[in-house]
Amino acid sequence: MKIFKQKNFFGLKDNDGSIILSAKFYKDFIESIKALSLQELVKIKLVDIQYKLQPNGTYIFKDENNKWGLKKYNGEVVVECKYDWIYDFQPNGLTRVVLKNKYGLINTQGQEVVECKYDQIHTYLPSGLAKAKQNNKWSLINERGEEVVNCKYDWIGNFQPNGLAKVELNDKQGLINVKGEEITECKYDSIWDFQPNGLAVVQLDKKQGLINEKGEFVVECNKYDSIWSFQSNGLAVVRLKNKYGLINEKGKEVVKCKHTWHEDLYKGLDRQKGK
Repeated sequence: MKIFKQKNFFGLKDNDGSIILSAKFYKDFIESIKALSLQELVKIKLVDIQYKLQPNGTYIFKDENNKWGLKKYNGEVVVECKYDWIYDFQPNGLTRVVLKNKYGLINTQGQEVVECKYDQIHTYLPSGLAKAKQNNKWSLINERGEEVVNCKYDWIGNFQPNGLAKVELNDKQGLINVKGEEITECKYDSIWDFQPNGLAVVQLDKKQGLINEKGEFVVECNKYDSIWSFQSNGLAVVRLKNKYGLINEKGKEVVKCKHTWHEDLYKGLDRQKGK
């Protein structure tokens, strides 16, 4: 390794001239660690963000022009320093790269899986998909860099445990699955998260209803002003014109909407049985 000086401080470069330690130390300290290997420097946590060790044993490094590349531990360059930024690798072996304010993806071999064309790319979700933004529209890309969903939505939410995600277009919400198929077109004002019983509250024109995971109505959006979350006994409070009742998971009214809101009705959830 070689010592270099910058503004009265000292740092370390490897034999190729890549910065290992920024020039922010006193000379006597740098000279004392010069003989250490890169692995030893990493182990004692001296190597800073300018030389980032990755899980696969490669290093993200920066040159004097502030461009980033990828190098194997033995010094072999995998990616020349050409990117404005390289993020840490994700468990799937992909990482985001930035060039001229555009995002792309590379693999551990340095191959571009996605060229730098997106305005943003988020980290991969457990579903194996990542959100990508282009021209203010969002898409989903898989681990091969293919668009599962074209750039058409104004917003895409995270996938829920049932494999569905909320999407938004022109201020209306719908649902898609991990294949990018629309389960429900973007027609609702709001869609709440799915509950453990596989039902979700939806709102349209100030009325609320219930849909199942196929997007089918259990309760249509033409009656209730509000629907609360289901309780452990399979019942939920509903409101209609400031009167309250109870429905079961089939959408059937167990208690008619004729009660004023008081603690007895809510406590009554423990006594009612959903049928």
